[in-house]
Amino acid sequence: MALRPDPPVTRASVVVPAYHSDATIGGMLDGLRGQTFVDFELIVVNSSQEGRTERIVREKLPETRFEQSPERLLPHGARNRGVELARGSLLAFTDPDCVPEPAWLERMLAASDRGHQVVVGAMGLLDESRYTRAVHLCKFAHWLPGAGEGHRAIAPTANALYTRDAWDAIGPFRADSFSSDTLHSWSASRLGFRPWFEPTAIVSHHHDGTMRSFLRERDLRGEDFARIRASEGGHSRGWAAARLVTVPAVPLVELVRIGVSAGRAGWGRPFATTAPLQLAANTAWAIGEARAYARLLRDGRAAR
Repeated sequence: MALRPDPPVTRASVVVPAYHSDATIGGMLDGLRGQTFVDFELIVVNSSQEGRTERIVREKLPETRFEQSPERLLPHGARNRGVELARGSLLAFTDPDCVPEPAWLERMLAASDRGHQVVVGAMGLLDESRYTRAVHLCKFAHWLPGAGEGHRAIAPTANALYTRDAWDAIGPFRADSFSSDTLHSWSASRLGFRPWFEPTAIVSHHHDGTMRSFLRERDLRGEDFARIRASEGGHSRGWAAARLVTVPAVPLVELVRIGVSAGRAGWGRPFATTAPLQLAANTAWAIGEARAYARLLRDGRAAR
């Protein structure tokens, strides 16, 4: 006879991956302390080998379940570990460089209560500048505050919620990739858990770095995305060749998609003033994709 799992001891578990996050995690903790919905636990999985992050967590939210990983985990691997520790019936995800608004969890849970088993909230922006607006639009144009509610293809893990039933059906994130939330969302939709966008459930994101470092990140993320897309689908050289042919169109196509989403959310002016930076970032992404497809053509199979 199979053992029944222990019943949930709290309504929601908030899972946060951390890695050298001491500069920003305090703001996230302050945001969680101010939530209008309080029946939740916080789980922080830290994989940087330092004590500063834990000290900040213990000082600001001592009831946090803090897990120190002995090894470096990519964010989705840390999230998987957090889910293993979670005791809530709902699983919410955000990041240590995000600050949730007071009604964040209340609005996410309300959307879930209406029957949506995967919910994605809106992404606001902290520390606005031309550079951060460009970064934010490249990453989160389709989940801006001010956009209308409705289904989305992807639920970024900076602001997402899963019911236990949905999580158990989909399975954990792929731990070796930064793009696993995209794959996870596609799997969710195939299984009938299409992500629902709730624009009033807002977390605001802090973007650091420089344009140079952001272009480097976009290049690596484009390569990572193409690599796991190929390996998950078991795609052939012919598929890679077809994708490689279309890569030159990616920067402009993506810019148009961002522009449409930005306009619908009332971000038309920020989009127009940062379009050249976005185009450069989209080009860096396309270069990374092309490199992965070229490698598949050379090697004849997708490496997992």
